[in-house]
Amino acid sequence: MKKKKLLKMQELSQATGVSGGTIRYYVQKGILPKPLKTHRNMAYYDESYIERIRAIKDLQKKRFLPLNIIKMIVGSRGPSINSEQRQILKEMDKPLFSDSLLAGDAQLMGREELAARAGIEPDQLQALEAMGMIEADEEGRFDQECVQIVDILTEIREIGLNEELDFQVEHLQIHLDLMEFLARKEIEIFTKRIVRKGMSPSQIHSLAQDAINGLNKILPILHRRMVRKITQELG
Repeated sequence: MKKKKLLKMQELSQATGVSGGTIRYYVQKGILPKPLKTHRNMAYYDESYIERIRAIKDLQKKRFLPLNIIKMIVGSRGPSINSEQRQILKEMDKPLFSDSLLAGDAQLMGREELAARAGIEPDQLQALEAMGMIEADEEGRFDQECVQIVDILTEIREIGLNEELDFQVEHLQIHLDLMEFLARKEIEIFTKRIVRKGMSPSQIHSLAQDAINGLNKILPILHRRMVRKITQELG
């Protein structure tokens, strides 16, 4: 395996356009891992720090996220479960919520059909794909969940959160980022507690699906309460 090139602080700063003081602050706050120290005043950073720092700046500038949230998101993208926990996920008898894609009246839709349904231009649909909000299959068709997401976004536009108020669909990127962090943590916590419990694949699948369904009932309530709490604090 090729070894990663090690960079001095000055080299890392030049590669990222971020000052050494800011990089040290990221390390101090745990947003970046500690570098390899060879001396009291000498540390080396491998090339992965370049992408990490760029990701941090992107989350700050394009998604307006505070550093405490960025720390959670960046940290959640690294390996968080061990081989035993991964094995639990592999042994599940079927993917979680696969049945939900088969329920209801909505059918698979092509890009043009879905764009027409939502009353948007195809390039706006492509923006949703680029974000990861929706995803087409190999034949360019969208499943029921994607259709539901686009329908809800259409409702949001119709109530007034649209371009006239400078509301762009990209503003929802923060929800995707936080949902990814939440989902990764849920899986980490769940599998950690299931390890060595001797449960069958079908039992694990059933427990996981029921637990997530329960949490999905709590999340909207918590969201409303938190928005209400913060608006009262700031008002």
